[in-house]
Amino acid sequence: MTMDRHAALIAQRLGFGCGRLKGGHEKANALRLVHAALDMGLRHFDTAPPYGLGMSEAVLGEALKGRQEPVTVFTKAGLARPASPGLLQTARAIVRPLAHRVPGLRSAVLKGMAQRAAPAQFHPDFIARSFDTSLRLLQTERVEGLLLHEAQPHDALAPLAPLLERRVAQGQLGAYGSSTGESAARLVRFGAVRQYRCPLPGTEGPPAGPMDIQHGAFRCIAPAIAQRMEQDPRLKEQLASLLPPGADPQAATGALALAYALARGQHRLLFSTDQPRRLVDTLSLVWHITGSAHWRPAMQALHTAFAPGGAPCAG
Repeated sequence: MTMDRHAALIAQRLGFGCGRLKGGHEKANALRLVHAALDMGLRHFDTAPPYGLGMSEAVLGEALKGRQEPVTVFTKAGLARPASPGLLQTARAIVRPLAHRVPGLRSAVLKGMAQRAAPAQFHPDFIARSFDTSLRLLQTERVEGLLLHEAQPHDALAPLAPLLERRVAQGQLGAYGSSTGESAARLVRFGAVRQYRCPLPGTEGPPAGPMDIQHGAFRCIAPAIAQRMEQDPRLKEQLASLLPPGADPQAATGALALAYALARGQHRLLFSTDQPRRLVDTLSLVWHITGSAHWRPAMQALHTAFAPGGAPCAG
């Protein structure tokens, strides 16, 4: 694969999930993440009002300001921004070091935050206000996509179509759709774009469409690859041949997971990390893997090696 084709693969097929872009004392790291993503060729960014404890959109807008690379930005609407992002940031800073020493603390805090979160709202007035606020925080007059965030079957979405069509006609919006953290089967379809969790490794189903966006390769695919390599030394050797000499395939499961998901269709694939170094290292390995003449045959062998029915996602 030539450098131009590599650049196109990264720019057109991969995107950065901005759920970990936080403000406060973590803002500098968040800005480095976005700049590292741009430097590595990523041109698609996915955010939402609740992401980063409510700070993701503002941080992303600041990080993109002044950069010359053409990018696409998708945000969401339906789930509210946290009322006190600064307070949540402080609470997280206190809980995080204690979570390693107090069993169950992290899950209890997350459960409490989820219970206190405002329920999703899809009234046109709420969606319009959310979208306008997103544009302001992102410091832009237009985003390429707006996704309804975790809509449920009982939600009345039809009244939103005229609102979003007007935003498209006004040039503020490129396309709209719906998103879920669950599988495609749990997605409430609306608009042209579908965003959902990667299929479990080895499973077959309807192929992803060109407007589909998948996420969760690190959680759902990487652990299954690690397990399969432990069980099959020959497969491990085959996957190792895709990596730079001396690289440990067990340490490269994130990159292998992305390469596997990229080989399964032509849709866009999101991934996320809060470590700039990991972002750079992972994309460098993806570049190396997809440049191999054996990339697609090896990914097909990997697909075949997975047990029927796939493997469960990590928590």
